[in-house]
Amino acid sequence: MAHFGYSEPVKRTPLHQRIMANLRVQASWIDKVTGKTVLVEGLTENIGESSALVNLETLPPVGSEVSLRVIDEEKTLIEVPTEVIRVERDPSKPLAALSIAENLKNWKQNVMTAAQEWVVRQWKLNYEEEWV
Repeated sequence: MAHFGYSEPVKRTPLHQRIMANLRVQASWIDKVTGKTVLVEGLTENIGESSALVNLETLPPVGSEVSLRVIDEEKTLIEVPTEVIRVERDPSKPLAALSIAENLKNWKQNVMTAAQEWVVRQWKLNYEEEWV
């Protein structure tokens, strides 16, 4: 009796990389009630290949379009359109999960690289003497 289970390709969900890094961001969107542009600054909690979790004082509504500017050492790395896919209204740490809508190649090259460099800088500043 033949066993077909060994010859079938195994489908696996690809693992998406997330980097725990705190890069400065500016987020802006148009308030649907007032029609005014809202501009807030914050920090990333983590950065993914096609998303970012950001800490913002004022949270945009779920489903809204947000322009996200990522800043590293006073230099704009990228400005991309995003969509809010989730918010966490914790008063001590309000978070918005943003899905990157365009320019994913530059996002991966610029922002993910900057996030990795941020992690290395933090490791060197905080732990290098303890681990070496």
